[in-house]
Amino acid sequence: MTVTLKKTFKIGIVEDSTVISLTLNDMVEHFGYSVCGPFSNAGDAMEKFIKDPPDLILMDIVIKGSMDGISLAHEINRRLQIPIIYLTGHSDQAKLDRARITAPLGYIIKPFDPKQLQITLDMAVRKIETDKKLVLYQKKLEEMVNEKTFELRHEIERRKEIESSLISQNAKLSKLNKELRLKNQQIMAKSLKIFQKDQMLKKLTKALIDKKNQYKDLFDKDLLSLVRSLQNHLEEHMLDEFEIRFSDIYYGFNERLLNAFPGLTPNEVRLCDLIKMNFTTKDISNLTLRSVKSIEIARYRLRKKLGVGNFVDLATFLSNF
Repeated sequence: MTVTLKKTFKIGIVEDSTVISLTLNDMVEHFGYSVCGPFSNAGDAMEKFIKDPPDLILMDIVIKGSMDGISLAHEINRRLQIPIIYLTGHSDQAKLDRARITAPLGYIIKPFDPKQLQITLDMAVRKIETDKKLVLYQKKLEEMVNEKTFELRHEIERRKEIESSLISQNAKLSKLNKELRLKNQQIMAKSLKIFQKDQMLKKLTKALIDKKNQYKDLFDKDLLSLVRSLQNHLEEHMLDEFEIRFSDIYYGFNERLLNAFPGLTPNEVRLCDLIKMNFTTKDISNLTLRSVKSIEIARYRLRKKLGVGNFVDLATFLSNF
């Protein structure tokens, strides 16, 4: 430890013997430390230590006045927390027991050797400086922990907000999915009703055509024209109605599908629409007025174009678009 560093370290002296106190003062300054005191009684020492606290105190156990060195040490510990080294020429066990309670850094026995005093002071100073560094390190560590704790709490609160938002969004999404399923059911019901009506119209048209072939001379030309028009637009009318309603629910589906698979034909796109809605092969057959076999072939060809194997559900695959 250099003299320059030692000069910043202040040692208080409490000793009622004038000769010893002056000797201590000279030695401490010679060792390179600054001195606070010396003081011969507890009152003067406490008053000065409160105004200008030293870093270490050399305390005589037996001093003049109503308060001895041990009592003064108790008061210093309570109010100032300054480390203390006791000076004593006594080996009275009772006094030593009292002194031990104040947790001193050590003891110097009178008469003391200058070298022993210097070594004791240097070791005490090192311990005090180390303790101060540890306190600063602990304080810094606590600040870091508090900062990280604050950040962690902030992150937890942020995640709770995100989680709450996701729960709310999931609830809304669940509600929308229910509404969508309901609309799908409505579309299916509507499509099937349209199909049933078209089937009746188809049968009626066929019956009229058969009658027309049997009784050509009895059929009015306008009626024949109406029958032909009805025959030509039955399927188109039914599927146009379906496509309009499908676009309302699955907006942009066909565009996204064609962007991914531009080689799909209009009929294959329409088949994808029906499969996306979980229509069975039989349902599709009824709606398009095509045989079940032809729908099965169309589905097989569609799988090849989409690159979908037999173990992948087509409706699940199409739900990605």
